[in-house]
Amino acid sequence: MALMEVKDLTMRFGGITAIDNLSFEVEKNSITALIGPNGAGKTSTFNCLTGFYKSTSGSILYNNESLVGLAPYQITYKKIIRTFQNVRLFKNMTVLENVMSGAHSVSKQFILGALFRHKKQREEERKILESAKHCLDFIGILDMKDKLAKNLSCGDQRRTEWARALAAQPDLLLLDEPAAGLNREEKDDLVRLIRRFRDELGITVLLIEHDMEIVMEVSEKVVVINFGTKIAEGTPSEVQANPLVIDAYLGTEEDERRAHDLGDASFPKGTEHD
Repeated sequence: MALMEVKDLTMRFGGITAIDNLSFEVEKNSITALIGPNGAGKTSTFNCLTGFYKSTSGSILYNNESLVGLAPYQITYKKIIRTFQNVRLFKNMTVLENVMSGAHSVSKQFILGALFRHKKQREEERKILESAKHCLDFIGILDMKDKLAKNLSCGDQRRTEWARALAAQPDLLLLDEPAAGLNREEKDDLVRLIRRFRDELGITVLLIEHDMEIVMEVSEKVVVINFGTKIAEGTPSEVQANPLVIDAYLGTEEDERRAHDLGDASFPKGTEHD
């Protein structure tokens, strides 16, 4: 059963088409990878799915409800949670405080409750604290809860971001290049964690990843895009043997020029893209 259905998704920036009639499905309780060369449009797709970009056309259904036109916070409340290519932590807050901020993003209490410390507000804060500790323990960094985020290694910053995402209690977790900056041991831990997200917590996972070893090991389905267009879809072994995928990753000088043009022309300054 499809948890998310993307159909004919198109995203244009001026005269540049970053995503071109892209269609795919994410099955409930699955691990799906969205891959492609640099400039393929992967992060642009994530940005459309999570409300950071408003798509030019096409549909995005989640539990048979449209996500098109919703703001990021509205999508968060639907328990669709994402991470980013570049870790976005509050550097001068502790690991525990960062993770608690993930739970606050879906808090049911409002500003007046926080100001006057109503009983419901205090009870929710207690639950948020316990939940944050549980998430840190699940990820394996509870012993770092009092460290400032700015003092963490790259790998531990990644782990903190994953714990923060878990604190928001996702049904669908979108991981944007989670292995970036990790060493081999940390990548092995990541593979195990992604499986635990699905198997122990019932979280559906959609990930973007450049490390093909991780993609092939952890994914059940792989969707491949190039210049915003889907060129292949199937099991890891099917995709790995697909000539179009091989050509896309080997590339040509013309491909490199188009990817460079797309990267320069498509995205506002300071915006993450792939």
